[in-house]
Amino acid sequence: MNVFVGGKLKKLRKSKNMTQEEVADFLHLSQSAYARMESGETHSWANHISQICQLFEINPDELLRKDDLTENVNQKQYY
Repeated sequence: MNVFVGGKLKKLRKSKNMTQEEVADFLHLSQSAYARMESGETHSWANHISQICQLFEINPDELLRKDDLTENVNQKQYY
């Protein structure tokens, strides 16, 4: 689950043209702590789910659901 969510976090971040440091600052984390979330090394994203959803303008179920959110984010990068 951590790797899955981490992959979604990375795609969402890139779709907003944000750096890891910018997201980390929003979440009041170090860049390295946020990088561990994206790589799936930690489950601490769960502690910040509300802020993550606010930043990326999604619902919590969209972050956790294995559906076409990933495809939609990828499509945004190409249009």
